[in-house]
Amino acid sequence: MRVIINLSTLLLFLSVGLVICGFQGEHTIGSIQTKHIHSTINTNAINFFVIGDWGRNGKHHQRAVAVQMNASAAVFRPDFIISTGDNFYPNGVNSTKDNQWSTSFENIYNGNHLKCTWYPVLGNHDYRGLPKAEIDYSKISTRWNMPDFYYTWSRKINDSTSARFVFLDTNPLERGDTLQQMKWLDSVLSSTNEKWKIVIGHHPLYSSNPRHGNSPALIRLLKNRLEKHGVQLYLAGHDHDLQHQQPKGNVDYIVSGAGSQTRKTGTDSHTKFARDVSGFASISLSADSLQLHFIDYKGNLIYSYSRGK
Repeated sequence: MRVIINLSTLLLFLSVGLVICGFQGEHTIGSIQTKHIHSTINTNAINFFVIGDWGRNGKHHQRAVAVQMNASAAVFRPDFIISTGDNFYPNGVNSTKDNQWSTSFENIYNGNHLKCTWYPVLGNHDYRGLPKAEIDYSKISTRWNMPDFYYTWSRKINDSTSARFVFLDTNPLERGDTLQQMKWLDSVLSSTNEKWKIVIGHHPLYSSNPRHGNSPALIRLLKNRLEKHGVQLYLAGHDHDLQHQQPKGNVDYIVSGAGSQTRKTGTDSHTKFARDVSGFASISLSADSLQLHFIDYKGNLIYSYSRGK
């Protein structure tokens, strides 16, 4: 079932500050300036948000991004939220009782519509603290769910279609410690038959941000594996911006690392979109299509993309 939201309903939502994803054209919250509106919400889909590089005690637009996530979630109803790492700055957390759990997570993403489960990966800044504490916090929190350094699960879209989510710890991969995790990844991807396969890691394979850019080590390790096993989407953070990279092949590479402070970005030959603005990604997976939207900290839809399997 697809619910079509017409202009009058849309303006009602805008008048109370809610954000609808899926606009084509320009959209500005507050002044209600909208052009070429076409908005749909698929109720037979897995809907989720992706945010990375966020934990700064509410500063650098972190709280503003959280407010817009909650506003979008009121309409989009995400089933879960994926964090692409660097969850706590500058030095991770030192225990499950670290004050940052309150100041950078629980008291920031506290909107009524953000009570769904979070599935994080570890970033390089998380490794400056005690990364095991972020795993152990899963035993305390009703939302935070990181069962191990790397892990996987699947979810049904309908009776005949499922999606597989694979969460990596790219920090040791960047250091060359690869054997055990790559054997595990090969085993997971070769033994599953879900229609959609999405892999998540902190470090991007492809990035047009000059701060870090492409990762030759991860390209060597992962690109052929992702293509071989029919992965459609690789989600990352690390570079503090929003990006869609589309090199040759079937995999789309998304960077959602703009959960708080951003850095000036750039473009290259396979860049479909790149912008250094605080925000997050909203993704819907239906049986036959994937839809991606980037939303900034002011509630503006700044990029949309869709693809089939």
